[in-house]
Amino acid sequence: MTATLLQWVGEGLVALGLLLLTGAVIGMYRLPSVLTRVHAAGAVPYGAVLVILGATLATGEPKLMLRGLLVAAFLMLTVPSSAHAIAWLAESRPDSAHEGAPPPPPVTPTNDGAAPPEP
Repeated sequence: MTATLLQWVGEGLVALGLLLLTGAVIGMYRLPSVLTRVHAAGAVPYGAVLVILGATLATGEPKLMLRGLLVAAFLMLTVPSSAHAIAWLAESRPDSAHEGAPPPPPVTPTNDGAAPPEP
């Protein structure tokens, strides 16, 4: 009974993690600039942790669960640091940081950069 319940919970966590990873990959593919792609990549460690924890729960082996927790902790510590480094590098190169993003609206005396008035 307990083993079957752990398998169901593990499979549910794997499915939820894969759904989160799929959304992150679609966001990284579809978003226009490096900085917005890094923002979408922020969901990757959470999805990966859910997949790892779900897979280790489904097996039910304590040694494998411990290894899965260690890998998940390593991901949660390193992925945000690497995303920060990528964003910092992209921001330090202004020619590539906002590549692909639409340009801001021009500032004129009648338009201070705000949205156009409603007709």
